[in-house]
Amino acid sequence: MRGIVLASLLLASCCGYSTHSLLPSHLKTVAVPPATNTTTQPGLDQALTDSLTSAFASDRTLHVTNAEAADLVVNATLSNYSRTASSYTGDQAVSAYQLSLGAQVVARDRTRDENFYQGPVSVQLTYDPNTKTEEQAAAEGVKKLSSEIVRQVLTAW
Repeated sequence: MRGIVLASLLLASCCGYSTHSLLPSHLKTVAVPPATNTTTQPGLDQALTDSLTSAFASDRTLHVTNAEAADLVVNATLSNYSRTASSYTGDQAVSAYQLSLGAQVVARDRTRDENFYQGPVSVQLTYDPNTKTEEQAAAEGVKKLSSEIVRQVLTAW
């Protein structure tokens, strides 16, 4: 009986919740240099830079600063933008599009002079062209991509 109680206590102590960051303690600041856009869709580089900076600021795990002062520098290259019809009406008109956005991300730990995170990040969303323009959907996609980049970077460790 005593062994069961002890095992239960040990198991319970491993499953606690903490509001502390899981990042290494030396990472306190982040910078987002201008994103690069290798797609044929113009203007997404600036939109991604602004959205990614806002996403890190809203998250509040790391303080946003300039690249020279940052512990972590997050570079993003928008590498994929595609829009495909995903649903049609009875008369073959497009009733929904699927929008896919992808970026190559490198988060460089300047303190340790090594890549903290490196990899592709992508998102998809579906939108109705009767209620949303492609530009509006792209803006929503960039915001969703930024949130996913922040999530991936902050949980990489």
